[in-house]
Amino acid sequence: MTDNNTPAIGIEPMIDAKQAAAALRLPYYWFADHAMRTKYRIPHYLMGGLVRYRLSELSAWATRSTAVQSRDAQDADAPVEGAE
Repeated sequence: MTDNNTPAIGIEPMIDAKQAAAALRLPYYWFADHAMRTKYRIPHYLMGGLVRYRLSELSAWATRSTAVQSRDAQDADAPVEGAE
């Protein structure tokens, strides 16, 4: 007997911009701003008036994205505060 009220197994939950930014350690505005999502081609879903993301898709995007890699390179080249 099958219970139709049980959630489907294997469906990935959607996350919001704040969670996406924290998970990938990227600026929040990249995920919150439409222009940035378009510029960096960030995979997202519009659900009514909300923007949602799948972490697996964001991870794959970050792996292949030159935007993330160039930001990481800039962070590595930046001087460390307090270092002499």
